[in-house]
Amino acid sequence: MREDVVDALKKCAEALQYGNPRLANAEMGRVLFLAEEETETATRILIEYFAQALACRACGLHPKYFSFPSPGWKYWMYYWHGLFLTVGQFISTVVKGKCKVHVIELVKHMDGYEQWESIISELDYWGDLTHLRLSLLVQEKVEFSKERVEELIRRAEFRCIKLEYKIIAVNSFADIDVSLLEMRDGEFVVVNCMFVFSKMLSEALALEKLLQRVRDVMRVDVMIVVEHDANHNQSDFLLRFDESLRYYSSLFQDCWSGHDRMAEPYYRYQIGNIVACEGSNRVERHQTWAQWKSLLIDSGFSIFNSFIKWENDENEEWMEDGILSILGGKAEKRSVIFVSAWKILTSPAKSSGSNEG
Repeated sequence: MREDVVDALKKCAEALQYGNPRLANAEMGRVLFLAEEETETATRILIEYFAQALACRACGLHPKYFSFPSPGWKYWMYYWHGLFLTVGQFISTVVKGKCKVHVIELVKHMDGYEQWESIISELDYWGDLTHLRLSLLVQEKVEFSKERVEELIRRAEFRCIKLEYKIIAVNSFADIDVSLLEMRDGEFVVVNCMFVFSKMLSEALALEKLLQRVRDVMRVDVMIVVEHDANHNQSDFLLRFDESLRYYSSLFQDCWSGHDRMAEPYYRYQIGNIVACEGSNRVERHQTWAQWKSLLIDSGFSIFNSFIKWENDENEEWMEDGILSILGGKAEKRSVIFVSAWKILTSPAKSSGSNEG
């Protein structure tokens, strides 16, 4: 994004923060003018998203789930297809040598069938696996047809693996009824949390309660955590706005293909929530890898780092200390998403709840 556009957006945000509507209006006009001059489609769309978010903030529109559409399963399936496979490879590494595996999936904003359709295609690499139990904890309404579930089971049977597939509706991940998971002796238990933790930070003690259940009640062997690697949980609006500009500029520098266009509602929603909303209405509370690492260690977890070697230059990924970072941006190459694995270590040193503002 050009410096003149960044300058106009920042000055508009500052004017709103310091109660100067006339200056904010003038700078918004400059932003829209510069957006029309922008020749690169991705950058023009990004400018418009931030302009819309600032306009909503100026008008006092701060709904928790915003008026922009949230992403459906098509976004997750097409845009994050590679991420699904990456998570599947992570799981296959940590369960290698295990015959019976129970994967507990926390499902939010995605279709669990579509994700596991990708992962099951990789089951040949899961070593000695003979029995896979998949429990999907669904917080939002997701449609699963009986035919689709049966197809998943057939795909697993083709690989000589018995698959049990169960969908459990929950009101909150913080209040999971563990008895519904039917924990069994002899199973290696994996909890998979994709883009879930950051959305729990707006609710007091919600994440702390979930981590306590994972650590003390669910008998989990490994927990997979996937999150955006960004500092969007700052109470200072201007600092948060500046960080979001840099973060999404890196994301939008990548190739804007047809599949990428399916991500538009998702990014539009995220930017709108980060910029326009405050308090409990701001649910997109992304944190950096360093912040998540500190929080999880304090909560009694340690990094499961037995899988250091990773080679996948095509997807611009790098791995260090057992953590896989997915890079964004043609020039900057900053980490935008991380995939990590954790095991239970000790009792927590202190509260894991994080709720900056």
